[in-house]
Amino acid sequence: MEIQTVVANMGVWGWLSFGVILMILELFIPGTFVVWFGLGAVLTGVFIALFAPLSIAWQILIFVVMSIICVAFGSFVYAKIFGVNKQNAGTLKTGAKRFIGQTFEVCESIKNAKGKVIIGDTVWLASADEDIKKGELVIVEDVNGTVLKVKKK
Repeated sequence: MEIQTVVANMGVWGWLSFGVILMILELFIPGTFVVWFGLGAVLTGVFIALFAPLSIAWQILIFVVMSIICVAFGSFVYAKIFGVNKQNAGTLKTGAKRFIGQTFEVCESIKNAKGKVIIGDTVWLASADEDIKKGELVIVEDVNGTVLKVKKK
């Protein structure tokens, strides 16, 4: 069966199903990209439901336009949530690495290279080359797994 015949016969439920499948596929693929094409397919299905019947050319054109709009929207949302922009896109620190260079308080004295610091309402494991007393301020130098490497401020 030709691809044109398949697309032409998809109709509303075909586009909606295709969109949902793409969104579910996003759960198994790292990143957040396929979901926007899934949303584009769902919107294509909704558009076709409102203005049916449409030719295959119109259905594909609508899908392309809706996908472009959704990807642009997703990029905007991602930038707002995670603070990604053109200047820091390649150097964005995620996870515990985002704490590097920041100052925090020791909540459990660091002795023999082991202790804890408090960040917000969460306690993090910390290590240092010297003993540091509870209540002192430290700067995060590096991260090793879930342990913050710190030094006295």
